[in-house]
Amino acid sequence: MMSVQCRKRSKRNSIRYLLPKYSINSGILMSEPPKNLKITEPSADGNKSGRRNAENSLPAPIFQTATFTFDSTADLAAFHDGESEGYFYTRYGNPTLAAAESRLSRLEGAEASLLYASGMAAVSSVFWALLGPGARLILLGETYRHTRDFAESLLSRYKVDVEILPENTIDALEKANEGPVRVLFAEIPSNPTMRVPELERLAEWARNRGAKLVVDSTIASPVLLRPLEHGADLVVHSATKFLGGHNDLLAGAVSGSRPFIDALVEQQAMLGAVISPHTAFLLERGMKTLGVRVERQSETALRLAEFLREQKQIKCVHYPGLESHPDHKTARKIMRAFGGLLSFELNGGPDAADRLVDSLRIPVLAAGFGGTESQAEHHPRMAYADLGLEGAQARGVVPGLIRYSVGLENFEALRDDLVEGLRIID
Repeated sequence: MMSVQCRKRSKRNSIRYLLPKYSINSGILMSEPPKNLKITEPSADGNKSGRRNAENSLPAPIFQTATFTFDSTADLAAFHDGESEGYFYTRYGNPTLAAAESRLSRLEGAEASLLYASGMAAVSSVFWALLGPGARLILLGETYRHTRDFAESLLSRYKVDVEILPENTIDALEKANEGPVRVLFAEIPSNPTMRVPELERLAEWARNRGAKLVVDSTIASPVLLRPLEHGADLVVHSATKFLGGHNDLLAGAVSGSRPFIDALVEQQAMLGAVISPHTAFLLERGMKTLGVRVERQSETALRLAEFLREQKQIKCVHYPGLESHPDHKTARKIMRAFGGLLSFELNGGPDAADRLVDSLRIPVLAAGFGGTESQAEHHPRMAYADLGLEGAQARGVVPGLIRYSVGLENFEALRDDLVEGLRIID
């Protein structure tokens, strides 16, 4: 078994890439990028040596290999003894993966990041690393369905004490049962009603209880929210969504302190939930345009939310950019904008939701969110089909709830499409 020491000797940042400045035109974003964000830039004299890598390729090359060669047994021995740097086997490290992990760390303001084969691989790996028999996990109210399923069906089998709170609020947390807590897990914003709890108060509560705060920030992305700056210990992402941004890859990610990520590296070497170099290349490329995509999606989503709340067919709209959202003030405080995902309920209930989804011509009907194409779904039917509408209701998901992921289409086109769809179901 390869130890973490071998992975650390693999020079994960040995190939330096020129990363663009993390900056976005003002527009919808409510604050400037953090001034302490570390970015690799060319020197003042114009030296572009930061771009040096295999054959001087500008993008990070795809090292499409499972294994790496050594010139001699002495060369191999020097590597194992820590006297030379390099790579050994892609399950333990690969330059293409390192390039994507480095970019994500810069975006998150993290010491280190680690990529996984999917978002659930990232979440489950963190849980396996932190939890064991008798340990207590608290899920803060509304969260991704399969995160909850994993906790209830698998972790409980290994005697982990799983507690799911009724709401995504600090008040619900303060009413939790007494006793030690190992992990507090919060999805910010939450799926699908976009709840945004007071992150710094969650972090304080976790510290006082000796717990680790893990935040799933998939919906926000590091462009809008950097949980580590607000006291979180780890940040997880389904990188399939906004980070990748094109619905063409499956990946997950964890960001945090170097010691914790090093421990996850060793665990990953045993469990094997790594992504391929080609997937890492696509993800690294997707993150280059993350800022401009999320800004555009956030601006359009806010305008759509404002439009929807005025329509007679709409019962309510869940979007933290609206003053009517219960967490609007908190979102304004900790987020730079409000994101490209929203949900809404129709007065006509589930039947009206089905008809509206079928009548829309621009958004596609497909699982997931965060891509360049808009997506609209009757959420209970998409995500809880096996449980039915009543089962979804028992999980807190209202039958008839439509989740709408805003892509890069023009606002006017999406608005007019909704106007026609609402007219049809009226």
